[in-house]
Amino acid sequence: MKKTTFFALFLSVLLSTVSSNAQLLLEENFDYEAGRPLILDPINSSDNYDGVTGWSTQSNSTSATNCFDITSAPLNYAGYINTGIGNALKYNGQAGQGVFKLFSKNVRNDSTVYISFLINFPAEAVSGGDYFLGIKMEPSATSTNWGGRLYASVNPDYPNEEVTLGINKMSGGTTTWANASTGPFFQANKTHLMVIKYHVGVLNGESSTDEVGKFDDVMELFVNPSTTGVEPATATLRHTNPAQNDLYRYTSSGLIFGGARGLYLRTPALGNAPAYTIDGIRVGLTWAEVMPVPSALKNATADNFSFKVDANKQITVFASDKTYNEFNLINLSGQRVLSGNLNNKIINAATLKSGVYVLNLSGSQNASAKIIIP
Repeated sequence: MKKTTFFALFLSVLLSTVSSNAQLLLEENFDYEAGRPLILDPINSSDNYDGVTGWSTQSNSTSATNCFDITSAPLNYAGYINTGIGNALKYNGQAGQGVFKLFSKNVRNDSTVYISFLINFPAEAVSGGDYFLGIKMEPSATSTNWGGRLYASVNPDYPNEEVTLGINKMSGGTTTWANASTGPFFQANKTHLMVIKYHVGVLNGESSTDEVGKFDDVMELFVNPSTTGVEPATATLRHTNPAQNDLYRYTSSGLIFGGARGLYLRTPALGNAPAYTIDGIRVGLTWAEVMPVPSALKNATADNFSFKVDANKQITVFASDKTYNEFNLINLSGQRVLSGNLNNKIINAATLKSGVYVLNLSGSQNASAKIIIP
């Protein structure tokens, strides 16, 4: 009983450490039943919350149409920590539905929010393009205040450079698109890693009138950045406009409202945006939180042992036979998923899902370490 109580306490402390290190406002790997819609039927014409996925429909004239499905093939991107986990979300080509999921807290003035994700665009012609992803400004399903808009258009006539991207910090104003002649352009039918960096500015003045011409929100987009954990000095696209409203601002009645409150996925009018697949979403307040170096947890040393994990989910343990001779692998629900002896120092974890686990070693000593199974 004492051992059970001690392990439960240890796991609780460890999980709180993992959480405090990450401080993610949202993490979504779409690890739900493949083939189901994101929002289960029946969908009402107003707010509809799915208790399994945690996503809601945005109230609009066509919100009763299911436009997003869970697909069984997760997206993969070498070096990204949320690669190949769970399933993925596919826009099925239907028109008009918007869905959103709220962050764990509101990001208000003078703060920066980072949103990383994997995305794949099919090579289907989309002329003009439209926005399909944004930052929700209010928790209400009836609110249409959102910013941080990401746009895409696709031209299959130019193989390997089909996808053109654009960004806009808020509705209205001019969208910043990649140069029509020089790009950058990105290949369709290929998974890309993207990071949105949105700086929520300060309140300039004491009323909405004072703020006019002084709006200071800044949106940046990084496409396929290095996964070394270092934020690039220059973004792929950058948008700022002092004449365009900010997320966090005064209302005309003098109230203060808004901020980065959630993630919004949109299916525009049919044919206006590519039927994208998205996966591996992370939302945090720093680059390091959304783009940690995976090897930071894959290779570690704890209490005179070390380990490494290869791409085939083989865990090699480096330890003395006199110190450790047995192992237990625990998932984050506290369940023992693998156990055995360390005679050959190799633990075959090929049957386990990708994710974070706790590796416990026992013998003449006991030790534990966090470990990531890719």
